[in-house]
Order: sequence, then C-alpha cells, then structure tokens
Amino acid sequence: MSTIRRFLVAPSLVRLIRKERGGARITEGHFAAQGGRSSYVRVDGQNCQLVLVNKGPDGIPVEERTDVPRAHGDALLDVCPGKAAYDRTVLTIGGREVTIDRYVTPGNLDLISVAFDNDGDASAFQAPTWFGREVSSEPAFERQALAIQGVPAAEEVPLSNAALDAVLDLIEPRFGFGRYGSTARASEPSEDGAMNAMRRIVTPAAGGGSTASGAGAGAHPEPEHHPEPEPAPAPEPVHHAAPVAQEPSAAPTQAAPQETIHSDARIDDVIESLSQALGAAIHQQPEHATTEAKDAKSDEAAGVFERWTVRPRRTQQQT
Repeated sequence: MSTIRRFLVAPSLVRLIRKERGGARITEGHFAAQGGRSSYVRVDGQNCQLVLVNKGPDGIPVEERTDVPRAHGDALLDVCPGKAAYDRTVLTIGGREVTIDRYVTPGNLDLISVAFDNDGDASAFQAPTWFGREVSSEPAFERQALAIQGVPAAEEVPLSNAALDAVLDLIEPRFGFGRYGSTARASEPSEDGAMNAMRRIVTPAAGGGSTASGAGAGAHPEPEHHPEPEPAPAPEPVHHAAPVAQEPSAAPTQAAPQETIHSDARIDDVIESLSQALGAAIHQQPEHATTEAKDAKSDEAAGVFERWTVRPRRTQQQT
C-alpha cells in the first residue's frame, strides 16, 4: 500500500472545484478491526468491492480488493457498524493525482489525499498554497475512524487571495482561458477569419444577382420558342378557307408562360377535335344557300374557332 498524506482544505475552494470538475459519490461501510486486520465494503456507482487491509512485513498496510455483486455489497452495508459517504473529485497537480473528498456522512468534512509510492516522494512533496493544515499523523482523520467514530470537531481553514488565485489557475486552463492562457491571442483579429467573413458576405450577393438575372430572363421568353396551335383544315368551299386559316394569327400577341410538352399535346388534341366538328357542321349546310349566308356562317364559324383556339391559352396564362 502506498504512503498517503492528508490535508484540510477550505470548503469554499472545494465547492468551486466541484462546480467546475464535478465529482462521484462513494459509500463505504467499515467493520471494526480484529487481530490487526480490518475490512470494509466500498460502493462506487455500480462497482462494489470488499477490501481486506493487512499489515505487510514492513508494517505498511496492504489492501486486497475483491469484486462482489451489488446486492451483496448493499447487504454488507446494512450490517456495517460505521458508514461514510463522500463526493470525490480527482485533480492532477504536477503530474501527481490528488483526490478531494467532501464528506456528507457521518458529518461535513473536506479532506485532500495525495498518494505516493514511497516515503521519499512523500517527504519531497511541496503542498500548494491552497492546501490547509496537514493531518496525516492524526488517527482521527483515517477513513475507518471517520466512519466509525465520526468527524472531528469543525476547524476553520484560513483562506487567502493567493490560495484563490492558485485554485483558479488550476481549473481555468481546462477551458482554455487561464490568466496566462490564450485569451489575449484569441481576442486579436485574425486576417484569415476576416477574409472568410468577407467571402460569406459577398458570395450570397453574387448568387442573388445571378438568380435575379435568371428571373428577369424567364419573365421575357423569346416568342419563337412557344409552340403555335396547328391550323384547322379549311372548310369547303375552298374560297372560305382563307379567313378560317388566317384567324389564329389574329390571336393576342402577349407571350404566355412556357408550357410543358404534355400540356401542349393536350391543347392540340382539343383544338383538332373542335376543328373537325366545325368542319363537319359546315359541310352539312344546304348547297343552295346564298353567298351572303355562307359568308355570315363562315364568319360565325371562324369566330367560334377563334374563341376555342385562344381560350385554353388565356386560361393557362391566368393560372
């Protein structure tokens, strides 16, 4: 088992550290020592262990840990004479792991523990300025004593401005804004960032201009691209075909929106069927009708043909 040094710490500093680094709840149930051997059960989340502590040949305690099911661990906690619960936060100081335990059961206590591989490393360790009084040599601050006998009387831990600055320097670099970090460099304007911002501003404007020009071109399509309706077959007699064939050219010259191929095919089919019906009706007129009557009916048929020819295109222009 490694050598452990313990220190007190101001509760306000522990609260600040836990706010930034968080912590994990650990529960321990300790049994009374028997024959120079002690044991306790430790529950950390879903992990549960039964720990036996024996003294080694050199007198240093050695721990033997065995994993047990959580249900067995809960049963052992129920029969333990002493229980302790604390929130543990782990830090790294000078490449060495430091644990901060805030006890909530059986009382309130904030304790720092630092483990070392040998006594030489433990003696050479220099405690930071925010550490409180060392209590490594006091049995009342051992974990077993805290669980069975309770926490010692509350002791005021002095707090100074230097201790607060040391804690802030310890936790702030994790987020990249320490006192001597990159805050000033990050606040300086970056040429690459400015260029990227200008590109983002100019690129949408160029795209919008091209879109507007495309819209303007679409608003004035060239007339030659619009399909024209097929001329209807001229009715007999032959001298009446000229007005009927030329009437579609008198349709409004306003350009209609571009139609799809399928829509044009349907319109052409309707015009062709109507033209055939009109032609059949004209052929059924009596041959002894006067020339004026034929001209009148031809004009009327031409007007009907014009309305049926132009109406689909006006209707689709309105939609």
